[in-house]
Amino acid sequence: MTDDFEDFAQWRGGVDDRLGRLEAKVETEAHLRAAMDRDMGNLHTEFRAQRSMLQALHDTQQDHTARLTRVEDRLGSVEDRLGNVADRLGNVEDALQLVRVGVEAIHGKLDTLLERD
Repeated sequence: MTDDFEDFAQWRGGVDDRLGRLEAKVETEAHLRAAMDRDMGNLHTEFRAQRSMLQALHDTQQDHTARLTRVEDRLGSVEDRLGNVADRLGNVEDALQLVRVGVEAIHGKLDTLLERD
């Protein structure tokens, strides 16, 4: 009978040891899971922040593209108007050349008239 009690005591001691190791392992894994949950929460927060930043960049890029398009449209209009001004200035230069020729002709005639006198 003593053998039975000794065997039982050994068996129980082995079970207690295994149970103690199992409880320690379960506690360690519980801490690891809690740390993993915190890390996942932090990652989720970081992903939300990055997504918000990317959305802000997207919105800013769209705004800048719209502004640049408006500037390019206005610049095209200015270029067209400058082309019209250049054409009109060419016409004025041509007219002034005719006036210069006319004034020179008048001077020539006046010189001729003055030389006769």
